[in-house]
Amino acid sequence: MSVTKLYNAWFCPFGQRAWIALIHKGVDFEYVEQNPYDKTPEWLAVNPRGLVPTIVNNGHSVYDSFICVEYVDEAWPNSKNLLPKDPYQRAWARIWSDHISKKIVPSYYAVLMKKNEEEREHYKQELLTAVSLISDNMSEEGPFFLGTDFGMVDIMLAPFAQRLDVVMKHFRNFGIPDNEMFARYHRWWKAVQEVPSFKATVQPEEKLRNLYQRYADGTATSEVGEAIRKGTTLP
Repeated sequence: MSVTKLYNAWFCPFGQRAWIALIHKGVDFEYVEQNPYDKTPEWLAVNPRGLVPTIVNNGHSVYDSFICVEYVDEAWPNSKNLLPKDPYQRAWARIWSDHISKKIVPSYYAVLMKKNEEEREHYKQELLTAVSLISDNMSEEGPFFLGTDFGMVDIMLAPFAQRLDVVMKHFRNFGIPDNEMFARYHRWWKAVQEVPSFKATVQPEEKLRNLYQRYADGTATSEVGEAIRKGTTLP
C-alpha cells in the first residue's frame, strides 16, 4: 500500500486544517511542502486546481480543506471522531463549519486587505458579528464547539483564530475583544491552543507576520487575495 501524503504549504490556514486532522487521528502520513503558486504540470497532475491542502491516499487525490477534514475522519475511523455519529449533530457541525467558511474567513481577509478605512470598519463589524454568533452556539459544557471532544468545527476555525491573534493584531491593531460577549470564544481558544495536534502545526509568529505582509499591503497574488480585491467568492 502506498504512503499517504499531505501536500501543504506551511503558511496556509486552509492546509493547516487537513494537517491538524491527520495528526489528531493518528494517521501515518508523509508531509510534502508544496508551493501552490508554482503550477507545474507535475503538481497539477496531483490536484488540477493547484491548491493546498491535497491528500493523496491509495492513489487518489482529495482536496478542499472542508472535504479533507471529513475524508480523514471517514478514511481512518477510530475513537477520535472529528464528526459526531449522531446525524443531527453531524449536520450541526457542518452548518457551523460552513458559517466559518462563508462569514468569518472572508471578513478576516477583508479587514486585513481593504485599504479604505470605512470599508475596513464595516468588515470588522461583520467579523465580530460572525464570531459572536458562533460563540453563542458553542456547547455550554465545552470547552470545544460540541463539548468535550475536539472536532471538525474547532479545526475549521482554529487556524484563523491563531491569525486573528498573530496577524490581525499586528497589522490592524484589531482582535476579538476580551469581554463578556466573547467570553465563550476565549474559553474555546484557550483550550484549542493546548490541543497537541494543533500545537504541532503552529508556525513561529514572526514567520507568519512576514508572510502576511503582502496581504496587509495589498500585493498578495493568491486566489484568495484576488477574490477579496474583486469582491467574489473565495476559492
